[in-house]
Amino acid sequence: MKKRSRSRPMIRAAFNAARFFAVVLLTYLLHTCTMPHIRILNVTPSLVLAVLGVVAVCFERLKTFWYGLIMGILLEVMVPTTPLLNLIRYPVIAVLCALIFSDKSMQQLEMERGQGKPGRTRPAWLRTPLCAAFATAVYEVVSLAYVYLNGTVIEFSHILRSLTNVLLTAALALLLMAPLRWFFGIRTARSPVRDLKPSPYRRA
Repeated sequence: MKKRSRSRPMIRAAFNAARFFAVVLLTYLLHTCTMPHIRILNVTPSLVLAVLGVVAVCFERLKTFWYGLIMGILLEVMVPTTPLLNLIRYPVIAVLCALIFSDKSMQQLEMERGQGKPGRTRPAWLRTPLCAAFATAVYEVVSLAYVYLNGTVIEFSHILRSLTNVLLTAALALLLMAPLRWFFGIRTARSPVRDLKPSPYRRA
């Protein structure tokens, strides 16, 4: 009986890891094989960055970094464009998204409440598209900077396409949020603020 109870956390962890890597692999395949044929307003939204918005909100920062790193390696090796650009860009964007949009720890919430702040985490339905929009904006800024440094004049059409990509990717993240959270086993988006007791360090 004890062996069975000890093995359950390991089985659950292995199952969660399998689900995570299945989403990573499926995202990569759809991003490279299917998304190039889907164009809205002559722009293809980024499936990789849309899923990144969901992952950054659902999981801890380390798993978000692993998502960006794996995607960067896969796209760098299998779909090479500019040497090392994808390998650097995706992990950095993932880290920034994790730092800004991931769930706050109980210690952070308690510190905010102690400073007289609300001490709460924004709802997932708001953070997910904002995270995807932020990731896409960073991606587009880096791309435009690279194009400009290579001697291409940045025109209004380039900026308009970048803004359109930001909006479309944010909308795609909002569309994918519910099914992906269900697949990851995240049923509710309860705010941790409800579980916090009044802070004894709260300023008068």
